[in-house]
Amino acid sequence: MKEQELKIACIGAGNSGTGHMIWFEQRIPNSIVAFCDLDRTIFDKVLDGYLGKGKNIAGDFKQDASGLAASFRDLPFYTDADEMLDNEAINTVLICTSCDAHAEMVRKCVKRNLNILLEKPIAITASDIENVWSLLKDYPKVATVNFTMRGAPVSLAAKQHIQNGTIGKIVSVQYVNNVHYGDVYFRNWMRTRQRVGDLWLQKATHDFDIINSIIGLEPLSAAAFGSRLIYGGDMPNDLTCDDCDKKWSCPMSIYRLQFDAAKPLPPQHLRQCVYAKEIDIDDNQTAIFKYQNGVNVSYSQSFNAPQQGGQRGGYFIGTEGIMHLKYYNEFVETPQGQMIAGNSSIEITRYHQKPASRIHEIYDWAGHSHFDGTEYVYEAKLALLTGQDTKVKNTAKEGYISAKMCLAAQKSIDSGKLTAIDLKL
Repeated sequence: MKEQELKIACIGAGNSGTGHMIWFEQRIPNSIVAFCDLDRTIFDKVLDGYLGKGKNIAGDFKQDASGLAASFRDLPFYTDADEMLDNEAINTVLICTSCDAHAEMVRKCVKRNLNILLEKPIAITASDIENVWSLLKDYPKVATVNFTMRGAPVSLAAKQHIQNGTIGKIVSVQYVNNVHYGDVYFRNWMRTRQRVGDLWLQKATHDFDIINSIIGLEPLSAAAFGSRLIYGGDMPNDLTCDDCDKKWSCPMSIYRLQFDAAKPLPPQHLRQCVYAKEIDIDDNQTAIFKYQNGVNVSYSQSFNAPQQGGQRGGYFIGTEGIMHLKYYNEFVETPQGQMIAGNSSIEITRYHQKPASRIHEIYDWAGHSHFDGTEYVYEAKLALLTGQDTKVKNTAKEGYISAKMCLAAQKSIDSGKLTAIDLKL
């Protein structure tokens, strides 16, 4: 398929979906032909920001929209996905809905034999995950699952070091993700199991995919623990910091955090009370995975790190040395939430070298999202759609394995038992 033949529609035009659409439209003018959502509120706000009429709220998926035609906002808009897919000339679909709708939208696209660019996770329930995998396992069209970190140069370099045997054969991995914007997940729709499953599926799925990609082995079983110690409580579900009489005294108030910690005030849709009754997902989780060849992987994620306390990555221990991967090596974030400087690093220490003879690599990602992975992942999707090869495939298989790890971890928490990861590959 040639680039100019791409006819792309988007289902789910929130921050992520609109960002995806803008990238493809900038790269291939007139490739976006329609979009669908329950309403177009966020799409219009994002477009206002890009076209100079308001604040840009596209978050991690901000694109350079210089030269974007004002007519882009006049794309055909639908509130019914079937109607759009039947009425428009489409060969490719971006699925960027809330996570609980992913499986249904995949079924609609497979029925019409369309290329599928699916946001992670592939689904959030055990039955839906298996159903999506059964549909996409031998699917003749392109089917990707969006793992933006996989395209980061530091991720590709770390994988290459393992493949080259720089630290010998993998023995174990010690990995951590301390999220310095963790309260965001509890101030909007992502705070309930019904919508996202849990924060394994919403957050850890990226890290599991990175680990799998780097070590090149399949997970076999999981033992996990989790709890909710920071967020949730007995406050009304619709309460916001703006409307609360404790807005200047509550330690988690966005106004108190701005005053005490110089955290930027979030947009209106991210101001819900973090002590709401409906919050039912854990805010800290730890898992141990057994992989092929006796390899053990430990993983921990927390959603209460301070503004400059973000950590992501870990130690890959081999028979001939250790590789330390740090996504947040050094970074500078302004009080307005702008990441004005940042880099990732790899440091390798080997047994048969003198103590100071280390490999030390720096990967600058200033001005780019997801550690400089977003653009490379977009380029990889375009390569697949146009029949070219790419190192960053983000296949349905990778999305399936990561999602199964998330389910196994949560099942282990719920049951208190070691849980097998039954992969139907």
